[in-house]
Amino acid sequence: MATESEFGHAAPSWFTAPGETDFLAWVTVFLIILALFGLITLYAAFDRWAEHKSSGTPLAKTIPTLLTIALVYEIFPLDHVSALLPLSAILIALAADWSRFHLVGPLDTAPGHTATQTGGRPAERTDAEGEPEHA
Repeated sequence: MATESEFGHAAPSWFTAPGETDFLAWVTVFLIILALFGLITLYAAFDRWAEHKSSGTPLAKTIPTLLTIALVYEIFPLDHVSALLPLSAILIALAADWSRFHLVGPLDTAPGHTATQTGGRPAERTDAEGEPEHA
């Protein structure tokens, strides 16, 4: 790596003198940005897949949340992160699922029928939906 010079060992081949452009650093920065972009793209595809697979289940938001937390813990060493952060995300997802299924209920949108909630009640319409010019 280092070559001999008249004063002993010379600088390593990867060393860049002050004031010169370090192309290796720029290539590394570009690769890091590209890797982050790829990771975010893979995360988005994974989240879409998990949400698609869990649709229609009582835990439609909790399942993708649990899978995402597991994915993050597999990729990054998060020993220094408090356990309250993923627990709060899980509790928020559980609360969203609870409110969607038990307080409001999912909408049944069969073709040719009006949207009804799971209890058989017609879904409430907003003022804008009842007006003919907003249809």
